[in-house]
Amino acid sequence: MIAFGRAPPSFPSLPGAETHQPMNKVRLDHFFPPKPAFSSPPRLRPHGAAPPLTAEEISTPLSKCSPTSAPGPDGVPYSTWKPVDKINPVILLNLLSPFICLGYHPASLKGSNAIVLDKPWKPSYESPSLFRIIVLMPTFSKIVQRIFAACILQAARAKGLLHPNQCGSIPGLGKYDTCLTLSNDLKIVQRTRLKVSYFTSPRCTSVSPGD
Repeated sequence: MIAFGRAPPSFPSLPGAETHQPMNKVRLDHFFPPKPAFSSPPRLRPHGAAPPLTAEEISTPLSKCSPTSAPGPDGVPYSTWKPVDKINPVILLNLLSPFICLGYHPASLKGSNAIVLDKPWKPSYESPSLFRIIVLMPTFSKIVQRIFAACILQAARAKGLLHPNQCGSIPGLGKYDTCLTLSNDLKIVQRTRLKVSYFTSPRCTSVSPGD
């Protein structure tokens, strides 16, 4: 017998919060507990070893951003940044180069809009834990993060910090490559007439040489 919870009410009630404003405060306190105030940043100095940012390093991550993604507090969608980069790439190059040169992501770009959604088909909605949150960051900030991530990946590859079988979080590789790697390793061991087992959560699957 399968029991389904009821659909969420149009205006759920939380203990001690009967109107919109108290309810918003309860949710915000749950998802964003108080943190110590940010200390003033030290004096920023350019990194002499940092290579200059190129237009390609901006256009490549920007091309992977969906123009339909909702923007954050800046209100500027990717559909605005894409034509700007295409028509005059120098604009974004001049705006983003200082972040790479100084190695600093300012706190002013870390603001976000939070949208709280209920988890469907729960028996009740009287706890903030029964809701999930979607955070919308400024699109400009996300472009900066993508550039930093690409720089970190390039440095990790150059220093040999990545495992040869690492596929996740690497452009051009994914679950399909992981499965191919596993399948290849299994076939290599099976050629020696050994039995092979691999573990998958939450069960273990055994593969015999004849499989």
